[in-house]
Amino acid sequence: MAAQCGLKLAVSLITAHFGDLVAKVCSCLLHRGTLSLQEIIRFTELSSSQIKNCLLVLVQHNCVQAFSTPRPAGPGGVAKAVTQYMALFDNILHRMRFAKFLAVVRDDLGPQCEILLAGLLQNGRLTFGQLVERATSSKPEVSASMREGLRANFNRLVSARYVERCPRPEPFIEPSPQEETRSTRRRSAKTSEEILSIEQRAMVAAALSDAERFSEITDTATETIEVKATDHSSDVSVGDKRKYGALEMDQEVQAAITQNEVLWQANFEKFLLCLKKKACVAHVRSRFGLDAGAVLEAMIESSGQQKAKDETPVRATMDSILEGVRAKPGGISMTLEHIRVILDQLHCQSCNWGAGASYSIDLKSIIDTCQNDEVEALVLTRFGKEAYRIFRLLIKNGHPFETDRIADIAFVEKKDAQGILYKLWKDEYLDMELSRK
Repeated sequence: MAAQCGLKLAVSLITAHFGDLVAKVCSCLLHRGTLSLQEIIRFTELSSSQIKNCLLVLVQHNCVQAFSTPRPAGPGGVAKAVTQYMALFDNILHRMRFAKFLAVVRDDLGPQCEILLAGLLQNGRLTFGQLVERATSSKPEVSASMREGLRANFNRLVSARYVERCPRPEPFIEPSPQEETRSTRRRSAKTSEEILSIEQRAMVAAALSDAERFSEITDTATETIEVKATDHSSDVSVGDKRKYGALEMDQEVQAAITQNEVLWQANFEKFLLCLKKKACVAHVRSRFGLDAGAVLEAMIESSGQQKAKDETPVRATMDSILEGVRAKPGGISMTLEHIRVILDQLHCQSCNWGAGASYSIDLKSIIDTCQNDEVEALVLTRFGKEAYRIFRLLIKNGHPFETDRIADIAFVEKKDAQGILYKLWKDEYLDMELSRK
């Protein structure tokens, strides 16, 4: 379960983007966990039609995942499938980063690919035919060469893994015999085997293989999809911006799901990897120089890391690092010895991995330092220099200090230190412990 401040932020984002009704349903799922339609009706006291429309919006924008579970039947009865809905907390927070996602694609693939991605971020999930309509809505006539150009740019997004096919809409999940409650991962008392919750198994069941997720569109597939999209869009313009209360587009896409049309969505995992790399490289560049940034960037790209939340050290061979550095601006002039010196500066560890000399680096420590820098800058802006010194002292030491000692080390009057600590504690920047002497 996410922290209360995180849940509050998620609900405020949904309220700003889709209105109060959708936010009420989303808040119910975030705070109460996975629920069926009847349970949502009971907790929110909204009508069935209102909740169904709200769920359509949330599913359409990748904020909710549906899955089915069997409902136990009485003696001699037949079990029926019940649809359950769970909120995707991380996906909701990603909505704050849409501008950064667009900037990543613009810098990497150009403005034409950015326009296609903007359609997916704005509408959640669309078929390729609907994307074509959106991109050409202002054109009086669409030529074959224009369609081919859009297809080529879209395939570039798919090839770079910025865009993926949507997961299965409603996988069926059989309850495991070991499952006792709806909870996060737990370990069995009798075995060391890790047991996944039903929500985690639903996400695994809904996920497609990489070959399916990133399968590019062929000429024949484009023609088929375009014909189907035209049939579905006779009354609704895909280019129109979604209004908070307008559900026509969502209902149309829901119909497309049932007819097995291929729906596409932004691949948030890829964007998080890009932003993670960018933050780490920027931090290293500011501390050790441009050459160190180029070496770290080459190392990350060579590692092939696929998950942004993967906290295992990044590993790469010296040959792959050298090849990556040579492709960077100014990298051709960097010698092998200079690269080795930079790897030592970055505290990279030599390891037995791959062929030849290999190195590993812990990106988590760099990310933690970046996060601390951001929070320290925020404390400096909101509370002033004295609060900044106190907060930095506590961050660097990582253990509680008595108020008198904090005042002495930070060169702050004891009375002022008490007021500053209270403000930081009240705004949840600090934890407080009462010591007994």
